[in-house]
Amino acid sequence: MSDSSRAIRRQAELAGKPRASAVWLIYMREMRDQLRDRRTLFTIAVLPIMLYPLVGMLLLQIAQFTRQNPTSVCVIGTENIEGAPPLFEGETFAPELIEQPDSLELLTYRWDELSADRPVRDKANEWVKTGAFDLVVLIPPAFKDNELMGDLVGTDSKSTSAEENRDSDIELLFNVGSDQSVVARQRVAGVLASWRGEWIKERLSGVGIDAEMLLPFEWSDTDIAPERTREAAFWSKLLPFIMLVWAMTGAFYPAVDLVAGEKERGTLETLLCSPALRSEIVWGKLGAVASFSMLTALLNAGSMLLTSSLVFQHMGVGGAGAALGSPPLVPMLWLFVALVPLSCLFSALALAVAAMAQSSKEGQYYLMPLMMVTLPLVMLPMLPGTTLNIGTSLIPVSGMFLLVRALVEGQYGTALFYVPMVATVTGTCLWLAARWARRQFEDEAVLFGGGEQWELGMWVRHLWRDRQIAATPAQAYACGAIVLVTLFFARLTISEMPKDFAGIAKLVMMPQVLIVFPALIMATMLTTSVRQSLRLRMPHWTTLPLAVLFGITLHPSYVMLSKMINHVYPVSEQAAAAMKPFAEQIASAPWAAVVLLMALVPAVCEELAFRGFIFGGLVREKGKLRAVVLTAVMFGISHGVLQQSIAASVMGVALGWITLRTGSILPCILIHFTNNALSVSLGRIADSGWSGATVFLSQTELGPSYQPFWTLISMGIAVTCLLYFGTVSPATDESESELVGSHHDYVDPTASLASA
Repeated sequence: MSDSSRAIRRQAELAGKPRASAVWLIYMREMRDQLRDRRTLFTIAVLPIMLYPLVGMLLLQIAQFTRQNPTSVCVIGTENIEGAPPLFEGETFAPELIEQPDSLELLTYRWDELSADRPVRDKANEWVKTGAFDLVVLIPPAFKDNELMGDLVGTDSKSTSAEENRDSDIELLFNVGSDQSVVARQRVAGVLASWRGEWIKERLSGVGIDAEMLLPFEWSDTDIAPERTREAAFWSKLLPFIMLVWAMTGAFYPAVDLVAGEKERGTLETLLCSPALRSEIVWGKLGAVASFSMLTALLNAGSMLLTSSLVFQHMGVGGAGAALGSPPLVPMLWLFVALVPLSCLFSALALAVAAMAQSSKEGQYYLMPLMMVTLPLVMLPMLPGTTLNIGTSLIPVSGMFLLVRALVEGQYGTALFYVPMVATVTGTCLWLAARWARRQFEDEAVLFGGGEQWELGMWVRHLWRDRQIAATPAQAYACGAIVLVTLFFARLTISEMPKDFAGIAKLVMMPQVLIVFPALIMATMLTTSVRQSLRLRMPHWTTLPLAVLFGITLHPSYVMLSKMINHVYPVSEQAAAAMKPFAEQIASAPWAAVVLLMALVPAVCEELAFRGFIFGGLVREKGKLRAVVLTAVMFGISHGVLQQSIAASVMGVALGWITLRTGSILPCILIHFTNNALSVSLGRIADSGWSGATVFLSQTELGPSYQPFWTLISMGIAVTCLLYFGTVSPATDESESELVGSHHDYVDPTASLASA
């Protein structure tokens, strides 16, 4: 690197801001490289134009094929329904019983025609198995002897038992392994239901009752929405999903080529040694990836709209497809506005993930996990009953999806109200993703490490030989993944809620054991100091009583937060009914046992795992923010219920910050224990008859609640406690110094060259 280049880069580093000119040069470089690649051009431009017309042609061919293959039905025992209302007319079913007579090919036999050489049922089974008929209808001879048939034909009939009635039932023989056979069974079942209705009408008429009296009124559906609104409602659900999926796909492949591909070609080192800052490189590459993401989504959406409009109109002759029509173009422009931030978000995520790959082949393996994590957020707005509200507007990607749907459907007032919340969530996610991508490019170990081949025996020896005083970030991630996956499968084994306190105790203890056991095993096997790896240090003595005070004064805010969460994300009636036996058992059990089970055990087990082993690994290598946020998220997910998970995640952020400041999990155990103990004791305190309880508590329809004045006072005290925790210096010892010294900060080699 020349002296002038180093001087330019040094000035930019001192300024701390990426230069627009450098970002633009990198952006144009990446765009030129990608546009010269024939595979990229084919994927982005040629494939969308060709794919959807080919799919449309295939759909038309399939539709013609299905129309040319009517189902074949055989009815055996036609002589046993003589005198009943007409089931057949000529060679098909009666027209008043079936809507599409041409779709069924009918063949009838008398029972005695087939019973000469072998049983009729055996012959019918063979016809269905071999595919000679899709469905065989058996009308047994006993059918004409039942009581209802006797009334219709005017003959004497004796009352029959239930078993004899079963012998006279009409039987439908079909093959569930054949779709054609299943369709035939459904259609013929509808025909027989209509035929049975005709029987009922004739029998009522025979006793002098007008059958129309059973249906005193009819109703009709009238859709008052304009035609364009109906079309917008359909396309507003389908088109954003297609666009977002293609935006993800269009972002990932260019991102893999711009990072992993450059590693293979050996051009990434040259770019990193240029005068451009890492942030300028990231922004330039991010702009190129986002451009390809949006271009891919737009071309695919345009091709799909044109093709689907023509195909639906062609296939909708006499069907529902004609009502779909072409999408309204002006409302669909809102999709393009929303595509910009979402494409940038997916591009930043793809760029950060692609930085971990050492080759294009390895980078492609990372596509599926990224899509599996993102697709639920894209598919959530398509679920029936999902609408734009306070709760859904705070969900990343889903909130933007629902906002666009409201705009496309013309609900401008509703959309305008939720724009600030959706914009804040989307902007925050975009900032975090861009920051993650920048951190990936600033970490040489991510860009150029991990190229060696992995061997199990060597890896196990390495784990034991190179044990450190606390967990590494990789070991912390592994512990968190083991805990969450184990909890997921363990909860699936619970079929019903226990009815006694012993069952409740087992239900509570099982997840706590699954949480703490991996942390204890990994701390024992993978670190040299269990005490240091679990952060079991004695903090400054003032933090312990302060932790109890903080837990007491934080609880009113925690209760208020829980009520707000339940208002935004209401608990379903089924979930509330399932949890009712649990709450009743907790309320009737001895107080000491409940506090031990619901407060002390979770406080110890969860803090040892999340703020102990996992936090101690994530906090290394300048990962303070990572440790606080990720342990809070893992802590929240471990609770299993959405409402509890959100509240626990917020609580986890405060506990993580206190752990960071004090260097110990003991204050967090006290805070956790105090909060849980108050949660399970609040109802007992309100019902105890203690006169002082009314000063702090009040009874509401939803149970005991804190008085507003005490909530405000407690907030002030809790904030004061947090400020005091911020002034406490973490306790350090020789082991802590060893831990900190084991990971030195990375030094840029260009800085050494500059000084030389």
